[in-house]
Amino acid sequence: MKKVIVFMSCLLTTLLTFAKSVQITVKPVEAQASAQVFEKGSQVSGSNGVFRVELGFLQEKTLTIKADGFDSEQLFISYKHKQDAYEVILKPNRKKAVVSTNITDATIYIDGEEQGKGSASFNIFKNTKKNIKIVADGYDTYQGTIGFTDASGLVINKECPLSPNRKDIYISVAQVGAKVFADGKLAGVMAKETPVKVTIKKGNPVEIRVTCEGFMDVSGSVNFSDKDVNYNLGSMPEDEAYNATDHQSSHIANTIIPIKVRPDMNRDAALRAMMYYITNQFRNLDVNNYEAGWIRTKWNVDKFATMQVRTRIELKQAPSDGDGLLKFDLLVESQKADPEVGTDDQNFKEWNLVLKKYKKMSEDVRKSVEAFK
Repeated sequence: MKKVIVFMSCLLTTLLTFAKSVQITVKPVEAQASAQVFEKGSQVSGSNGVFRVELGFLQEKTLTIKADGFDSEQLFISYKHKQDAYEVILKPNRKKAVVSTNITDATIYIDGEEQGKGSASFNIFKNTKKNIKIVADGYDTYQGTIGFTDASGLVINKECPLSPNRKDIYISVAQVGAKVFADGKLAGVMAKETPVKVTIKKGNPVEIRVTCEGFMDVSGSVNFSDKDVNYNLGSMPEDEAYNATDHQSSHIANTIIPIKVRPDMNRDAALRAMMYYITNQFRNLDVNNYEAGWIRTKWNVDKFATMQVRTRIELKQAPSDGDGLLKFDLLVESQKADPEVGTDDQNFKEWNLVLKKYKKMSEDVRKSVEAFK
């Protein structure tokens, strides 16, 4: 019996003599703070990712290594292995995702839920993807995805730049007071050295029209893709029709003007005097009935860049008012049409103004015979 006890004591001493300490190092560094090593459910001592396990002579062990955010791993160690240090690299099962955009006040939605303005961070788990939607006023909406495998590291940085879908352009002309219209709506009135701002949207060309009394309209189309943002149109071309029109003549156009002949002038003299001024402007007569005292000219057509105007004169002897004075009715017919249409009657509409030269003529006709009281 004593021999058996001595043998067992010697064997134990031999086993202890050949036991060795094995070091377990957990990586990556992000896993070290929370890493834990277990042997048959019991926790192995260690910290900051470094653990030590004692192996007896010819002993084998299976260890379980865990860390928050990482898949657990099994490690088999054996006395027979020549190495006394093992490195265990854990694979992450979640990563930090950071989504950012170039617009600081853009709203970021992840899987339909708002996560932040301009930037958002969240966890994304293994074998998953998340939908990204970024919205900002004045920019195209961004739609995309972010997945666990988008980056090898533990942090996935995803830049999602937004592209503008509208921009401001500036229209200027030399004429102060000119009105700027965008697609038919008033955008602004030109002030001195201050252009009018017009906002245009992507994919929607905008028709710009600039108007100013006494000048011809300036118009054109502007696209979002155009590189220019400043449009200085210079001085607007003068409107010849406007400058040739008497804008105080609405009481004359298409209205019968009664004329009373002064007592010292007979019918023949009155007709000759009035015809002198009429035929200076109108060479051709459509009606010339001297006996009835009825004269009507043919149409005179004056063409301008913005419109065409036709005018004719009708003079008729009218019944006396009982005061013994000869009386005539003068009619200045005025009509206008678009500049590109023909001279057919249906193209012209009554116009409530007359050109300056015809207003002056009507005044000269009256003054040549009229009885002044």
